[in-house]
This record gives sequence, C-alpha cells and structure tokens, in this order.
Amino acid sequence: MAIQYAEITIIRNVEKESIFRGLGRLLGFENSTNEHDTIIVHFEKDGTIYDTKEYVDTVDTKYEFGMIGYAHSFPIYFEITKNEHKTTLFYKRPIIVNNTKCLNFNHIFKGCKKYNANQLVSSCYNVIYDDCMKNIEQFAIARVVSNEEKPRYLLAYDASIFDKSDIVYLSASMLKLDFEIDIGM
Repeated sequence: MAIQYAEITIIRNVEKESIFRGLGRLLGFENSTNEHDTIIVHFEKDGTIYDTKEYVDTVDTKYEFGMIGYAHSFPIYFEITKNEHKTTLFYKRPIIVNNTKCLNFNHIFKGCKKYNANQLVSSCYNVIYDDCMKNIEQFAIARVVSNEEKPRYLLAYDASIFDKSDIVYLSASMLKLDFEIDIGM
C-alpha cells in the first residue's frame, strides 16, 4: 500500500452563480459544485496539475458505484476494475461526537506534508473509503481552511489501486456528487 497525496482546489464561477448561491457563499455556507466551477487537482509527488474538465473523459478504468447512503451523499461503495482486477472500497461511516459527525484522517494523511489536523474544517465532501475486509483506508478527501470562493481539499489515495487519471475522475465525481449509480437490478 503506497499512499500518495494531492490537493484539490475548486474555483467557483461567481459570475454565473445564482443570487441564492452567492448569498449562501457570502454567509459562509458550503455550496455544491456545479458545471460552471473549475476543479483543479495538484499531485504532490511530481507537481503535475490537472483541470478535471479537460481530463475526465480520458479515463479507461471501469467504475461501479453503489447506492447513495441514507445519511450521506456518497455511494456506500465503489468498485474499480483495472487490468481484470476488481477492488471494492466502502464508505467509512463517521462517528458521532457531541451531535457532530467526525472522521479521523490522521492515519491516511500521516505522510502528507500539507496535512495538519488543526487546519481541517467540516465539509459535506469529507469522506474516507476503505477496504473493510482488511481495515485499510485507501481513498480520502478532507477540506482544509480556505474561503468559499476557492475551497481547498487534501486527497489521499492508494497508488497501487489508483493512477492519476482515476484520481482526476474520482475527484470530479465526488465533488460534483455525479455518479452513475448501480441500483442492483
């Protein structure tokens, strides 16, 4: 397991946002990402930068997303089929502390230079996926202190499962909550 890291920046297109989204943003509420926003992924290891709008259509890995969970906006699981090898990762349910959902990112981000637990903030996009059979965290997104016009996130991924094109695709899918869901029929 070789965990790699990336930073994601969403650049909101404030000129095309509705008055309600603009007001919500100014009041400090987290807006969902839409087709007018730009998602930039910057990989820590080699410094490469990708705009998801230009790159998402080139992914050749097959993904299968499970149902959206009852208490969250992410698929309960997703399967990755690459080179005839299938890996299934499951949504890690947050624990409840003082009526607040909490995830512990310390383990998966322990090797990330930019990670500081004190810099994390609540976000509807904070998520961890793991291989529950092996109890190994393999994909995570965590929001760091930033403004609502250009929110930033740290991303951790297992490089033995994902390559850059997978991460660019998943970043766009997760942040736009845009999944082709398998309903199991």
